[in-house]
Amino acid sequence: MKKILFATTALVATAGYASADITVTGGANMGVKYVEDRAAGETFLYNELDFNIVGSGTTDSGIEFGASIDLDASLTDESASQDPGSFDPEAYVSSGGLTLTIGTLDGVSDPFGLPDIGFDGVGVDDVAEDLMGGALGVKSGANVMVSYTFGDYNFAAAHDGDDNWGVSFDGSVNGFTFGIAYEEANDITFDSVTFFGTTFPTETIDVKSTWLNLGYSFDAFTVGAFYVDMDIDMTEIGYFGDPDVDLGSSSEEGYGLSASYTAGDLTVTGVWADSSTADDAAYGIDAAYDLGSGLVLKGGVASVNDGTNADLGVIMSF
Repeated sequence: MKKILFATTALVATAGYASADITVTGGANMGVKYVEDRAAGETFLYNELDFNIVGSGTTDSGIEFGASIDLDASLTDESASQDPGSFDPEAYVSSGGLTLTIGTLDGVSDPFGLPDIGFDGVGVDDVAEDLMGGALGVKSGANVMVSYTFGDYNFAAAHDGDDNWGVSFDGSVNGFTFGIAYEEANDITFDSVTFFGTTFPTETIDVKSTWLNLGYSFDAFTVGAFYVDMDIDMTEIGYFGDPDVDLGSSSEEGYGLSASYTAGDLTVTGVWADSSTADDAAYGIDAAYDLGSGLVLKGGVASVNDGTNADLGVIMSF
């Protein structure tokens, strides 16, 4: 899960209603990464930029409304690119804790998972969250979401206008945090997939997933646990173009633990992750030091897929 700090610069505008704000939020990171046995070179430079332009307002009767777009880009090695998820247009209206959002949205499972190790993530959490190397761990997107917040609790339901949907419930009480989500992602397309040594052509599968996060904070410590269960229907995968071959269904699981300790401006975090599809559990540790004014120095080292991954860099907010 990405955890980039954001700051806000507000530009105030009026257009015939009570008030409206145009807000620019910004986040970025940069640093050096190390991935053992990486074909393109074990050590490489990396950065990521994420800017969000948000317009918001409130009517005289108290109805809140707004819209936003994202501008994302990144650099790996010496190659820069605009991220495929750039722009992500969204618009919402909200009143009395009830919010309706339409646009290119993250699904209800997006907040679920383990903390990243390192300034941009070195892959520990992916072992639990992205089953079969990401093929069956892709979280659902959405085009419409309804959420309702009451006190420290939040309910959300999302749909993509096709066959993908999900619901979630999360909250906090007396230092405990919890969240549970259920999603159905249908017609997931593969370029190819290999089972028992046989490669099958481009086809689709359906995935039903249940996500669970638990956490507890006490004094300077925070501990957390994560679990995901995925039921995978592979009956639509064809054998050499024959869509009638039935490979049945299976269930895959991912799970992990995290713990962090904060002393002043320094936070140290450890994460362990495993799954029913992984050859080896992943684990790592990192340290983040808040330099102030929106700048954080962070770096981590981990064992992922029986190899060493590490990074060191800074996280910025503007």
